Amino acid sequence: MATLVDRLVRTAVERPTAEAVRHRGDSLDYAELDRASSALAATLLEAGVVRGDRVGLWLAKSPETVIALHAVLKCGAAYVPVDPAAPPARAAYILGDCTVSALVTDAGRLAMLDERGDTERIGPQTVVVTGDEFPAPGSGPVPAPTPGRTGWRAAVHRPVPDGFTPVPVAPDDLAYVLYTSGSTGVPKGVMLSHRNALAFVDWTVAEFGLTADDRLASHAPVHFDLSVFDLFAAVAAGACLVLVPENHKALGVALNRLVAEERITVWYSVPGALIRMLDAKNREVLESSGLRTVLFAGEPFTLKHLRRLRATLPEAALFNLYGPTETNVCTFHRVTDDDLAPTRTAAPPIGRPCPYAGAYLVDADGRPVTDVPGAEGELCITGDSVMLGYWGAAPGTSPGAAPLHRTGDIVRSDGAQGYTFIGRRDHMVKVRGYRVELEEIEARLLELPAVHEAACVAVQDDSGDARLEAYLVPAAGGARPDPAALRRHCLEGLPRYMIPAVFHLIDAFPRTSTGKVDRRALTAAEPADAPDGGAQCAPRS
Repeated sequence: MATLVDRLVRTAVERPTAEAVRHRGDSLDYAELDRASSALAATLLEAGVVRGDRVGLWLAKSPETVIALHAVLKCGAAYVPVDPAAPPARAAYILGDCTVSALVTDAGRLAMLDERGDTERIGPQTVVVTGDEFPAPGSGPVPAPTPGRTGWRAAVHRPVPDGFTPVPVAPDDLAYVLYTSGSTGVPKGVMLSHRNALAFVDWTVAEFGLTADDRLASHAPVHFDLSVFDLFAAVAAGACLVLVPENHKALGVALNRLVAEERITVWYSVPGALIRMLDAKNREVLESSGLRTVLFAGEPFTLKHLRRLRATLPEAALFNLYGPTETNVCTFHRVTDDDLAPTRTAAPPIGRPCPYAGAYLVDADGRPVTDVPGAEGELCITGDSVMLGYWGAAPGTSPGAAPLHRTGDIVRSDGAQGYTFIGRRDHMVKVRGYRVELEEIEARLLELPAVHEAACVAVQDDSGDARLEAYLVPAAGGARPDPAALRRHCLEGLPRYMIPAVFHLIDAFPRTSTGKVDRRALTAAEPADAPDGGAQCAPRS
C-alpha cells in the first residue's frame, strides 16, 4: 500500500509544471513543491529528525505550511499542527506532550515561546523560522544557519542533496497527530497513520471524480481534520489547492469573491462557513460560480440553510460527510430532492458507511443493537480510517483485534439511507426525567423566518436540575423574535418539558477555531441582548 509521500512524488513527476498551491495570487507548481519539501526534509534530517519523530507546525496556513508538512512526512516523521490562534500556553502543552523533535513556526510565535521559556522546556532539536512572506528563489543571499535556529530561506532554498530520497515508511506508521479538546480538560492527541489518511483520500478522488482540472478551496485550518481532504486529495488528483487566507475565513463576501476569482470547483467546510457565504451581500457571485461539488461536515447543516444552498447552486452536487477526528469521514450522503422536501423538518441523513468503514450500533451499556430500520444506538466505526489511538494512552483494542471507535453520537438506522444523526450522547439531557434531544428544539425554532440560527443548551440550576436555554441569532432586516411567539411556536410542536425556559437574542454565535458553534462560550458569556431581562420562563407541568 502507498503512503502520503508517494502521492506527491508521483504527481511531481507526472505534472511538474501544474499549479500545486495557490495563495493570494502567488503559486507553486508541483516540481517546486516537491523540491522545496525535499530541501526542508534534508535540513530536518541533518538536524537529527528521524523516522517516527514528531515535528510541530505552529503558523498560519500558508504555502510554507504545505511545504513543511510534506517535508515532515518525507523525513518519515509525523507532523503535529497547532491552532495558529492558540495561546502560547496551549501551544507549549501540545508541543511538549507530543515531545516534538523540531518545530516550524514564525518569528512572532517563537518569541512568545521564548518569553515563557517554553522552547528550552520543550527542547526541540531545531527550529525553522518562517518569514512574513514566502521568499522567491534567487531573491537575495541565503543567510547561514545558526545553531538551533534556521531561517526559512536557509532551510528551503538550499540545494537538495544528491541522491536524496524520502525516508521509507510503512502504511501503518504515524503520519500526523491532531489535538482535540479532551474530556479531562486538557487536549488529547489523535494519532493517524498513512493508511488512515489514504483510505479516505483515495476514496474521495474516486467518489467525487477529482481530476487535475479541479481547483480545491482549502478553508479548514491544518489542525482540523477537514484539512486532510484539501491537502492530500488535491495532490492525489494533481489538482490545484487554493488556500483561503486567514482573514477571509469568517467573511462571506470575501469567500464568495475567492470562489469566483480563483475558479474554485470543489468546496469543503463546516456548514457555518457556507451559511456566511449565503448571507453575504454578493451571494450572486456564488450563484454564478463554477462550483460543481460542495462537501460539508463537522456539525449538522440545518435544513433551513441547506435549502438556501440548493437554491443558490442548483446544479452542484451536495454531500453531507460525517466522522469524528478519530475516524475521519466514515459515512456520507448525497443530498437529494426528498431531503429538501417542504414537508421535511430534519437535517439530511449522515448516510451509509464509506467502503473502507464498518458500522454498528450499541446501547448505553455498550451492548450491540440489532441494526434494522428504526433502531437507535451509539454509532461505532471500524476499518482502515480508524485512528491508531490517543497519544500517550494505552491501545484501545486487544492484540490482533480490528480497530474500533465509539463515536459518542446517537443515530437511527434508516435502511438504504444509512443512518440519521439524532444527537451527541453528551447533548442528550434529562429534564424532569425525560430524555431531551437539543437538536430537535433547534430545528423547531429554525422553522420561524425571524430566527436565522439557533442553539439550545442545558444549564444546571441551583437545585441540580437541568434547565433548557435557547440562544438565537435573529434574521437580518426583520422584526426581532418575540419570546411569547417563540414559546407558542415551540408548544405547537414540542412537549412542555422541551420548551426552553429562557430565550437569549444575540448578534452572532461564538465559533471555535474550526468554525463550529462554541456552546461553552455561549453559556459563559453574558448575552448581548436578552428579551425581558433574559428570562422568559416556560410553565412547569
